[in-house]
Amino acid sequence: MDKYHTFTLKNGIRGAIVPMPGLKSVTIEVFVKIGSKYEMKGEFGMSHFLEHMAFKGTKKRLLPKDINNEIDSKGASYNAGTGHELTSYYITTVKENLPWAVEMISDILLNSTYPLEEVKKERGVVIEEIRMYQDNPMMGLSGEFVKFLYGNSNIGCWNIAGGVDDIKGFNREKLLNYHSKYFNPKEIVVVISGDVDPITESVVKDCFGGFESEKSKDLPKVEVVLTKESKMVMKKEIEQGHFCIGVPSLTWSDKRKYALKLLDIILSGNTSSRLYNKIREERALAYYVFSISESFAETGFLGVQSGVKLNKLDEAQELVVNEFLLMKDSLKEDELIRAKEYLIGKTKLAMDRTDFVSGYVGQKMLLENEVETIESEVERYSKIKLSELKDLSETLFKEDKIKSLIVTK
Repeated sequence: MDKYHTFTLKNGIRGAIVPMPGLKSVTIEVFVKIGSKYEMKGEFGMSHFLEHMAFKGTKKRLLPKDINNEIDSKGASYNAGTGHELTSYYITTVKENLPWAVEMISDILLNSTYPLEEVKKERGVVIEEIRMYQDNPMMGLSGEFVKFLYGNSNIGCWNIAGGVDDIKGFNREKLLNYHSKYFNPKEIVVVISGDVDPITESVVKDCFGGFESEKSKDLPKVEVVLTKESKMVMKKEIEQGHFCIGVPSLTWSDKRKYALKLLDIILSGNTSSRLYNKIREERALAYYVFSISESFAETGFLGVQSGVKLNKLDEAQELVVNEFLLMKDSLKEDELIRAKEYLIGKTKLAMDRTDFVSGYVGQKMLLENEVETIESEVERYSKIKLSELKDLSETLFKEDKIKSLIVTK
């Protein structure tokens, strides 16, 4: 992969051009430092709702169908996603459509009109999305776990979509105020990846260079408060029990994050992981076992989620806790080698995808103010030693730090 070309527009918007010669696809992705972690009470779920409304009409493309028809006519794919710390919007298309894609995504981000009728309709859509996650613990429990961990913090909606009552209180005026409050050019990054060259910067300048936001404010300073409770139990009419178990972990700026990722893979990060084998393969207690670990600017957690037979909930949770507490003394070199090869192999495969590359570069630039190649990131993982994983295990896995969220009948 050739060297990245980075730039900053006069209004403060940063950008990166990532050449990937020989590919037919290009991705334009825009990252905005706006997410649920920064939401005040009365705004819970607003970042996610704003993402939904981006495709509902602009001054140029009046109706949602105008946007959908235009994107489909290009054979392009598009999506958006909201997290705790950022929201991103992307379009992937063929190289010759790049000027159109940059203009389209700038239009929906900067010129959306948020029609009143569309706001009303989308409230119903988002409420059904929330209910879908509530009805399906496999999909929604990790969000509840984050809320359990950090929901006592003074700032932040720690379940990204918010609650049904939160969404019912949204209207067009609140949406416009939230957009103008936090859409700050200095907190926006534009990344284009594919068979492109630095001259593409001029296209970004034409479409994004005129954006100004005099009303935008600095994001609030978030102080994360970890729950003092060790366990929370939720009762539902279900046929299978579900649980999340985890420990407080590292921020994404912590230099030990590379060891943490490898430790996470060994624990529950793939189908050769310890807990996948012990819970599913050896004892047949569950269909799914996977990692739910996450890091933020202020904190993080390492966790695992699984769904098991109701009468086997205690047994499965005991397996997880024991694995946590025995990790330091039981780690083996062959596990570390396998985890490295898994991560490096998956990363190299993903490097053929323009959307993966844009996502990596954009998040690095927006959150960490870094421009680091994927190759250099991979190199960091290859140098991690077993002693680093053991030291980290000793720090993280203490019995009084373990938190659990259980869903049972």
